[in-house]
Amino acid sequence: MSTQFHNRLVGTVVLVALGVIFLPDILDGKKERQQEQFTEIPLRPDTESQLAEPGEFETLDVAETLDLAQETDEPQVEVEPAPEVKATENSVSNTAQSKPQEVKKTPEPKAKPSDAAWTLQLGAFSNAANVKALVAKLRKAGFSAYTLPDKPVDGKLTRVFVGPDVSSDRIKQQQKKVEELTKLKGKVVRYNPQER
Repeated sequence: MSTQFHNRLVGTVVLVALGVIFLPDILDGKKERQQEQFTEIPLRPDTESQLAEPGEFETLDVAETLDLAQETDEPQVEVEPAPEVKATENSVSNTAQSKPQEVKKTPEPKAKPSDAAWTLQLGAFSNAANVKALVAKLRKAGFSAYTLPDKPVDGKLTRVFVGPDVSSDRIKQQQKKVEELTKLKGKVVRYNPQER
């Protein structure tokens, strides 16, 4: 009985295996395969067919070209230099009296704002927190304080100023008050609005 059972079992396994292998192909139907169409790009363009041989040019001698220029029908015109005019004092004064002189107004140089304004530089600091605290302290005391650059950055020097004012005397008076408040002497320098 084992041989009969064994034969049936092997037959069943073979049928299942054939079904697993061939059944998906049968149920999918016939697949249409499309072949991709492509063309090869040539590695190097065919330059021999594109280049046309240049024709030969006629060469002329320099002497021949000069002869051609002289053979034209156009008349050649010689230009004479204008006579020199010598001016004397009398002729200059006569022309000056006959024509009113035009006076060109040149714009006067404007006074530079940096020449007219002064500011008190307290120092240059690299700690941003200290700079902010110093500026806050000065503003709280009523001083006009600013920094260059406007926003202090740790590790980079930031200069602290008080001012500006058009009078250097007023800045010097403020210098004494600022020194009492902050213990920083500072120095009076010209104000440059372009730095700001």
